[in-house]
Amino acid sequence: MQVLYTIWDVFFNQIIVKPQLLLAIIVAIGYMFLKRPWTTVVSGAIKTTVGIMILQLGSGQLINTFRPIMLALSERFGIQGTIIDGYVGFPMALEALGDRQSWVGYVILIALAVNIFLVAIGAFRSVFLTGHIMFQQSAIATWIVVYTLGLPLLPSILIAGALVGLYWTIGSHALIKPTAAVTNNAGFTIGHQQMLMDWITSKFAHLFGDPKKDDLEKIELPSWLAILDDNIIATTVIMFVFIFAIMIAMGIPAVTEMAAGTNWLLYIFLTATSFSVYITVILTGVRLFVAEIANSFKGISEKLLKNAVVGVDCPALFPFSPNAWILGFLITTVGELVAIIGLIVFKSPVFIIAGFVPLFFDGGPIGVFANKFGGWKAVIFFCFITGVIQVLGSALMVPMSGLVGGWMGNFDWATIWPAITVVLRFIGNLFGLPVPPYGV
Repeated sequence: MQVLYTIWDVFFNQIIVKPQLLLAIIVAIGYMFLKRPWTTVVSGAIKTTVGIMILQLGSGQLINTFRPIMLALSERFGIQGTIIDGYVGFPMALEALGDRQSWVGYVILIALAVNIFLVAIGAFRSVFLTGHIMFQQSAIATWIVVYTLGLPLLPSILIAGALVGLYWTIGSHALIKPTAAVTNNAGFTIGHQQMLMDWITSKFAHLFGDPKKDDLEKIELPSWLAILDDNIIATTVIMFVFIFAIMIAMGIPAVTEMAAGTNWLLYIFLTATSFSVYITVILTGVRLFVAEIANSFKGISEKLLKNAVVGVDCPALFPFSPNAWILGFLITTVGELVAIIGLIVFKSPVFIIAGFVPLFFDGGPIGVFANKFGGWKAVIFFCFITGVIQVLGSALMVPMSGLVGGWMGNFDWATIWPAITVVLRFIGNLFGLPVPPYGV
């Protein structure tokens, strides 16, 4: 029994939550089904692991660099509220679960089983395998069910697992065709936290422009702006302007303090440049693992799950439309700022503080889909709306979540999951369960 427990513990606590291991195993199995040489099996698994770890390194450094800037901005103006960032909301959910944290592992298992079952019977085609996102979402969904309904272990994990499994399956399946269009049939779909808006954008972006004429990746710039044709230079220049505006709003003394001895203007320039560095790191990682996953998953889709498509992390889209990603991020930021100002003007009892993850990892992929199907005007419209909804939806959700101070903030968690929570509250009240009152 001890051996079985150890295997269980290693798989659910050390493999399934680490995409670099989970996807490496999937790649190896796929190549074995395709009867590739053992050297291909091993090299494919290693490239996948290394590629995802490089991607995580770049993403982590982006988050670590820009989260302090967001926090410093809120402190500068004496703003206290809820930070909408998964890396704040997720640990708060785990802390709130307390000795029930182990329930999250069961929820992941049930959700993955639901996902695989629905694919196996042919109802859907996508298998959601973005490991760290699976863990984040399962933890927060578990807390929502526990907090809202107050039920014991079995019903709580069954309800949370079923909800998460359906969300993974339906969301990533809906993006199979749009992702194929963006990536020229690279063989994967997106499994992340803004799948609803990705899908909406892919369906309606054409109403805002001609994707061929207005394609951000093909727009011819004036000769004096030709330098911006290089993505690294364009990203650095744009981010310098963006960060400079934020820093000036904070005041030069505050920026000087953050710079820790470096000239404040040089600090801003180096911070903007670091953004381009981390983007380059992300691109390197994506190129390493996407090809392996796309090639190897054919074996699994042929042998085990007919016509299955793997759902991966959204940065896999970045190489296909980097300009759209950056513009999407910037416009989403503007949308959030407008909505936050609205909360202040209308004296909202819940105040939202912008988090970097929803801005970059929602605005980016939504921008890519918008540009592909509608061009730059669609990017501006849908990403602005995304930022507004992230803030307003989160402001509505926080009083229902019991997580004052930190919430996920990504688009789906400001729309789909508040709706799910409302339904859970209705059902709980209907059956006389201890549903907490609405409010912070």
